[in-house]
Amino acid sequence: MIKRQSPSITQANIMFFITAVITLAGSVFFQPRLGTGINLWINEYVYILFPPLLMAWINGWPVEKVYRFRKISARSKIISILSALTIWPLASAVSLIIRKFLDDKIGVLNSPGSASSSVYQNLLIIIGMVILAPVCEEILFRGFIQSAYESRSKKYGFVIAALIFGAYHILNGISEVIPASILGLCMGFLVYKTGSLASSMLFHATANICAILFGGVLIINMQGSNLVWLCAVAVAGAFISVALLRSVKEEARSDENGEKANNGSKISAAGILFLVLSAVYLVTIGVLEIMSR
Repeated sequence: MIKRQSPSITQANIMFFITAVITLAGSVFFQPRLGTGINLWINEYVYILFPPLLMAWINGWPVEKVYRFRKISARSKIISILSALTIWPLASAVSLIIRKFLDDKIGVLNSPGSASSSVYQNLLIIIGMVILAPVCEEILFRGFIQSAYESRSKKYGFVIAALIFGAYHILNGISEVIPASILGLCMGFLVYKTGSLASSMLFHATANICAILFGGVLIINMQGSNLVWLCAVAVAGAFISVALLRSVKEEARSDENGEKANNGSKISAAGILFLVLSAVYLVTIGVLEIMSR
C-alpha cells in the first residue's frame, strides 16, 4: 500500500470536527479565567496549529512542500494585500447587517465579560489577530483542509475549504459565517493560483488589520444615509477585489503534493460521518445562539 504524501479528505474532516469541538470547549474554560487575549493564543497555537503539524510529523510529510511554504512574487504580494483591503468592507458590512437583523428581529445577545480587558490582554488580541491567526489558520484551512479537498478537485477544492472556514466562524457568531466564507474564497483562490500560503497569510493579516483599525468606524456608520454609502463602497470594493484576484498569475501549483486529482480521494464512511457531525454540531451552536437572544 502506497503511503499518502498529503492529507486525505477523511483526515481533514476528522481534524476539523475535533478542532471545532475543542476550540469551543477550551474557550468556555480558559477565557473567563485567563482573558480573551491568552485564550486566543491558546486557540491558535494548541487547537489550530498543532494538529496539522502533528499530522505532518506522524506521516513524515515535508511541511514546506505539503503545506506550501513558498515564496511568491512581489506582484502577488501586492495583489494579496490590495484584494484584502478592497473586499474587507463588503465582508464587514455583511457581518454588521446580519448582526443588526438578528438584534432587531430576535433580540440582542448578551455577551459574557472576559476576565480582563487590560492593555496586556488587548495587546495579545492584536498580535493574535495580525500574526497568529493568519499563520495558524491558514496552515489548517488552506494548508491542510484545502490540500485534502484539492485531491478531489484541483479547481474547486478551495471553494469547499472556504465554506468549512466560514462554518468554523460560527463559533464567533452567526453573523460571521458568510463574511468568513467570502474572505475564505479569496484566500483559497490566491493559494490555488500561487501555490503558496504566503498569499493567503498576507491577505488574512491585512483583513484583520482592517478589522482592528476600521471596524468601529463601520459600526458608527451603520444607520441612515451612511448605510447606503457604506454598501456602495462595499460593492465597489468587491468588484475591484475580484478584478485584482483575476489578475493573479499562476506560480507553483499544488500538484507538488504528489496526489493527482481524484487519485485515492474518495471520502470514506468515517470522513462522511465526521462531516455530518461537524454540520450538526455547528448548526446546534447557531440554534443555541438564536435561543439565547
